[in-house]
Amino acid sequence: MKKIFSIALLMVTALSFTGCVQEEDDIFDQSAAERLNAASTLYSKRLMAKPNGWAIQLYPTNDNEAPYGNGYLVLCRFHDDYSVDVAMRNELTGGLFKEATSVWQVITDNGPVLSFNTYNEVLHAFTNPEDIPTTGTPEEPKNETGVGIGGDYEFIIVDAPEDASYMMLKGKKRGTYNLLTPMEDNVDYESYLKDVSDFQNAMFPSNSPTFDVVYFGDDIYKMEDANDGIPNIYPYDGDRVVDESFNPFLVTKRGDDYYLRFRDEISIRNTEDKVQDFRYDAAKDIFVSVAGDQYYIDGDKPVRFFNSTLDTNEFSALQWKWTRSSELSAEMKSVLDNIDSQLRAFKYSFRENVLKVDNGRLILQLGYKSPNSTDVQYIDCYMASKPTEDGVELKFEGVDNEMKKMYDAVPAFSDLISQLSQQFVVTAATTKFNLRSVKLTSKANPDLWFVLNLK
Repeated sequence: MKKIFSIALLMVTALSFTGCVQEEDDIFDQSAAERLNAASTLYSKRLMAKPNGWAIQLYPTNDNEAPYGNGYLVLCRFHDDYSVDVAMRNELTGGLFKEATSVWQVITDNGPVLSFNTYNEVLHAFTNPEDIPTTGTPEEPKNETGVGIGGDYEFIIVDAPEDASYMMLKGKKRGTYNLLTPMEDNVDYESYLKDVSDFQNAMFPSNSPTFDVVYFGDDIYKMEDANDGIPNIYPYDGDRVVDESFNPFLVTKRGDDYYLRFRDEISIRNTEDKVQDFRYDAAKDIFVSVAGDQYYIDGDKPVRFFNSTLDTNEFSALQWKWTRSSELSAEMKSVLDNIDSQLRAFKYSFRENVLKVDNGRLILQLGYKSPNSTDVQYIDCYMASKPTEDGVELKFEGVDNEMKKMYDAVPAFSDLISQLSQQFVVTAATTKFNLRSVKLTSKANPDLWFVLNLK
């Protein structure tokens, strides 16, 4: 299996401990036991230095398969009475917010070790040797009894700078590296976790119809299946199976900024650069590497994706729809309102417009319903589409003969077709990372626009 990533190991514990030793002028006047006790006190103070605690990006194992390889966002608040509040919201808590309090201690074991040394219902979910009910399928069940998710409850403190700007822990048993970043004061844990979860689900939805694009200088990659936090990243023109490479990530929030951080550093080919952390730039709708803006993660191009769904040379199962309640400009709403008004003269009501490919033809279906039926009836209007640099040009080609009488009876249908027979600029309705919605804006009249949603 070809790998496009290389993992850069962090500094080993011994070197980090030496760094701590250098901070104490008189440390060589102490015995080994005294030095370890001093380190325990020092690191305990640094864990308690943040009143609202830390966000831990916790990885149970170094696997690349869910749920063992997934990252889990765990929030911890360390108190001076050596109690700790631990909270999370993920599949291990049934998707609900859960918080539990237990005891913590920095012990000495050939170096300082953070130990959650009494049972914590949240933290010890990673070490419980129980079956994980969300894995497997009815046809191929998985049973993790005796193993569980395989994580740690004791962590070697690898790095803890004096300014408490971050800390790095290493799982004592599994050897995974877990970054701690400070939680801001007065940030509510439950609200924070929901905010991060909502953002991640919006950017990487499970029903995404397309892929994301990773730009590493001159190298471009596709990033697929990011919704579970373990995306497959492979060369843009490569094969998703032959060239597959997985790199788990987590999303956190600091201030108003969202950050995406891969579990492992990524080496950029033909350079000495390594990337791992990316900040979301809302104005550009991209994740930009903190190592340099020439490295970034983008969504798919809306123009490319939308036109691919209208390609009549291949079968397309995707259908776009818009209704009077969709996001649309006043001009487009007026057209749809006129359709509904004229249909009501025949005791019908307007339901929806559907743009789709069927049997090699692009069809705009004008949907209406009679008051005595639950079924929507459609008038098939044949269209042609031509991709443009920034969008698409639509052209009307006729109406299905069986429905032409109904089409002619409602002049507002022709008004709609007239409005659609022109060039449109295609953009993302919300974000390029989720193209289940796209916005079409008239090239000639910016006041005419509407949002299409995948049906």
